[in-house]
Amino acid sequence: MRYLLAFFLMLALYGSAYSQRTRRLMLFAVDSTNTELLQQRAWLEAEREGVEARDIWLAIFTDPKKFRRMYEYHGVGRADFTLVLIGKDGLEKLRLEKAMPAKDLFDFIDAMILRQEEFNVEGQTGGRNDR
Repeated sequence: MRYLLAFFLMLALYGSAYSQRTRRLMLFAVDSTNTELLQQRAWLEAEREGVEARDIWLAIFTDPKKFRRMYEYHGVGRADFTLVLIGKDGLEKLRLEKAMPAKDLFDFIDAMILRQEEFNVEGQTGGRNDR
């Protein structure tokens, strides 16, 4: 019985770690006119297909008082701009205090292990992976 319980516990932990269907890209800024924020948004909007292909969900927070708990939870300090990328495994993969060109962001994501696994599955099925 103990082994069965341990198995289900491991299954629950493993399943929750890989249950994310998207990568979360969170942009934190002091206000909506922040130049780094505007630049990051422009780069991502220009590469919308790349964003969708990599299952990136974008969230923008521009009011530290209103979204105080999000800023605190993600450890965003007093920087004017912070970019945080959370992988599909739920772990923080990248944190920057400046905008990152979309191509550089895509190269970073494409080098991640889980993304390499997605390439393998996509190649085998001949299309997008719907895990």
